[in-house]
Amino acid sequence: MSVTAHDEREPLLPQNDTPPHDDGDSTQYSQWKQSVAALKNFRSHPSTPILCCTFLLFFLISFARHIIEVPTIRLFELAACHQYYSGVEGAVGHDRNIDDRICKVPDVQNELSTLTGWKFGLDAVPGVLLAIYYGSVAGKHGRKPVLLLFSTGTLLSLGWIVLICWLDGRVPIRLIWLSSLFVFIGGGHKVAKAMLFTIVSDAVDASHRTRYLSFLSSIPHITTLIAPPLSAIFMRISIWLPFQAAMGALTLTYILILAMPESSKLNTPDDTIRNTIGRRPEHQEDDDDDDPRPLLSPVINFVTETSENPKTPQTSAWYTEIHHLLLTPGLRFTFTIFFFAPIALISKAFVYQHASESFGWEMSTTTWLRVSQAVGASLVTLFALPILNTLYHPQTIRQAQNFDLVVLRTSLLIAAMGFGVLWQATANWMLVLALFVCGLSEAIQPANQGLATSFIPRELNARLFTTVAVLETVGKLAGGPLQSALFSIGRREGQGSLGVNFLASSGIFAVLFLLAVVVRVRR
Repeated sequence: MSVTAHDEREPLLPQNDTPPHDDGDSTQYSQWKQSVAALKNFRSHPSTPILCCTFLLFFLISFARHIIEVPTIRLFELAACHQYYSGVEGAVGHDRNIDDRICKVPDVQNELSTLTGWKFGLDAVPGVLLAIYYGSVAGKHGRKPVLLLFSTGTLLSLGWIVLICWLDGRVPIRLIWLSSLFVFIGGGHKVAKAMLFTIVSDAVDASHRTRYLSFLSSIPHITTLIAPPLSAIFMRISIWLPFQAAMGALTLTYILILAMPESSKLNTPDDTIRNTIGRRPEHQEDDDDDDPRPLLSPVINFVTETSENPKTPQTSAWYTEIHHLLLTPGLRFTFTIFFFAPIALISKAFVYQHASESFGWEMSTTTWLRVSQAVGASLVTLFALPILNTLYHPQTIRQAQNFDLVVLRTSLLIAAMGFGVLWQATANWMLVLALFVCGLSEAIQPANQGLATSFIPRELNARLFTTVAVLETVGKLAGGPLQSALFSIGRREGQGSLGVNFLASSGIFAVLFLLAVVVRVRR
């Protein structure tokens, strides 16, 4: 691969090589001065257009996903209800309207749980089977073609769901599961998100990567503050209006993807390895304890040998690199988090049905529960984590790893507490509080991603994130039916679910927290 221009090879936020002063106040002032200088550099850096387009693209994708979240469940419920009462005289009006209260019977709610759980699981299948392939496409042809395919597949999948529900019980409602076939085009949200996080990792050096990954992680929570209120308003006008808004947002992604620069052109084998490992400050003594090279050397040597050998088959090299990733000690821990966290988090998809069934909320008003979670998540990913990262100001890879590990432990503990409160909720305010606490745990993703990327050269970013996409989608595939079955426990006439799935999620996060406590960054 040819070397790009010098200014494109520079880190987005260069590390400071100036020795820190002995005086504590001077050191703090110097760190704040470096942060201000870094922000000024960000405005004029060649990577800035890539990052801006990536953030805006993720906003449109997240907006399209969140604005139809509750309307989709409501459509499934209406379709299942119409199908259940199709032979009952007077249950369905001439205008196809149906009383929402008669849809809360156990048979309809169990069908809704089955539809929702299996839909989540089936949507995960394309990501499991094709994430590695689309990662190969991204490594060879760039990230943009994969994102274009994702927009196409998502639009077609959404259109199929709308069509089946529009037919209103005249066809089997379970035909909505066929919408997952269109997700094979582009691999689904996990693959698209892997591409977006890869782009940010391409453009930002390792010592500042967690900060920008946190900014990117905050975008879905920002859209959650915007989309659910709009969705609630749209649903009162027409159940189809949120879907029209989602399709419009997805259509805009085509324009943005075509306009954005290609981030893979910023990667070269020589400068990516140097920038990812990090340059040692001149004042720092040669201490092997702070040098991640021993941990990274097997992966780095393989990447160098592969890039220097043009006869190495592309596909074979790809799978061999993933094998090397799986053998890296630090990555095995982060991969465990990537796999089990989605299994626990998928239980949040049943919160809206739980609020409607057990607490008497109208389905259109359950969107406000999302706002509670989004407020907590935005506080952490948009403000708390970036500010803490700036104050701590890691100057070596080892310091950045220790920072990410502390954040990860804290977030896992908060998640275990949040789902525990959700399981024990007996009043509306407890539901809102539980989701707010769950939102405070959203630093799990950027902290784990920052920790994982610190173990590898930048050359392997696309490989890492698509491997993560496979792990997350396998977890989602297993978690969907599992959480659906757990959520059905205790449901009978006159009583809703016992919420055992929320207890299971709390237990998973508690075990992950204990694992994170005993883990140390390898020297």
